[in-house]
Amino acid sequence: MKIPRVVIAGTASGVGKTSISCGIMKALSKKKNIAPFKVGPDFIDPIYHRFATGNFSRNLDTFFMDKDALTENFLRGAEKKDIAIIEGVRGLYEGIDPIEEIGSTSHVSKILRTPVILVMNTRSLTKSAAAYIKGFQSLDPEINIRGVILNQVRDDTHFKKLEKAIETFTDVEIVGSVQRGAISLSSRHLGLVPLIEREDREKVMDDLGKEIESSIDLDKIKEIANEAADLEEKEGKLFQVNSELKNNKITVGIPFDKAFSFYYKENIEALEENGAKIKYFKPTEGEGLPDADSYYIGGGYPEIYPDYISNNKCFLNDLKSAFEESKPIYGECGGLMVLSKFIEVEKKRYPMAGIFDEGTLMKKSKQGLSYVIAQPTEKHFFLKDEVKGHEFHYSKMEPLPQNKDFAYRILRGKGINSGMDGLIKNRCIGSYLHIHVGGAPSWASSFLESVC
Repeated sequence: MKIPRVVIAGTASGVGKTSISCGIMKALSKKKNIAPFKVGPDFIDPIYHRFATGNFSRNLDTFFMDKDALTENFLRGAEKKDIAIIEGVRGLYEGIDPIEEIGSTSHVSKILRTPVILVMNTRSLTKSAAAYIKGFQSLDPEINIRGVILNQVRDDTHFKKLEKAIETFTDVEIVGSVQRGAISLSSRHLGLVPLIEREDREKVMDDLGKEIESSIDLDKIKEIANEAADLEEKEGKLFQVNSELKNNKITVGIPFDKAFSFYYKENIEALEENGAKIKYFKPTEGEGLPDADSYYIGGGYPEIYPDYISNNKCFLNDLKSAFEESKPIYGECGGLMVLSKFIEVEKKRYPMAGIFDEGTLMKKSKQGLSYVIAQPTEKHFFLKDEVKGHEFHYSKMEPLPQNKDFAYRILRGKGINSGMDGLIKNRCIGSYLHIHVGGAPSWASSFLESVC
């Protein structure tokens, strides 16, 4: 299958890769239907991609997914699109190991046989920029590095020095350059501030698109994308589908607003393809819990809006009632926080649903940041097979649960306490583990089966 595509990869973290990728997506979207993708476990950058392109962004990760599942996920997202833009994670070669390639942008580019454009912070660089490029090329000759975007260029004089060095010592084309301070996106403790929270999101995207349009050769990007090799179609590799569920018309309530926005498109898709009807609602904006057969409460920033959530007594009381009625409830990270007794932020406690006896306490330092491998315990009410996911949180449970039932035994990662994660009560699980169906293919079908 012929799909024009290109990977936008950084030489390191913090080089402006997300800003430039989103700007490219926005600029190309004026005339093309863009398929956006993000390498690695990330919820925030894909939200930017969606506002830049009007299309859902998907995650491509070789820790979660084998080659066939990753290819299928890419083909699902690229279907009926004109060009795919794949934003990398950290530096091109960074993965979970300093030697192996699992979890890296380079690994994704090799599996999908996709040319790469590097984004480089050129502050204080001239000839060394060429050395960076040659080093990236020589480390793995299988990676097809076709272009470079120079960021943080001081002025035209600086650009001409960079241009001379790169043209003299490398065969990589300069696709464009962005002047110092021309683009930036605001951040907080888990990364960029999600655009769903920003009233000026349309202007943010428009400004990025205009800047990139004036500083990067978009025709060259399209030309490079058209060089990508054909891909063989893959089906049925990403997640399991139980055809018997499709007629059950199971409903799943999912909060989606400025406090709850961390959901993988693939997870929602897996629920829907197993026959689920999704009922979205906005508890941070005062909406109550919808009547549903089950609930999936994802992550986000409930710690930024604890007063809004705590004041929505209807939502919290009905969530507790759904638990008491034994409706399946699955909460991830922010979901765990809402299922707990309270959220404490700067020594102030905000009451939550109180399904679990413990609360959650926000800390100034990271409490968990890792890819995760977890084995469901015998207490888990719908999963049996080992799963892969990730955790990234600044909160911890207060007090730490003692002698409680857990749904997961952590084989890699931290979890809640002493190598365990997923507090479980009745048919309710609250976990720091974020699951991606690529690393837990039976997650959606098994969750829905637990409703029956």
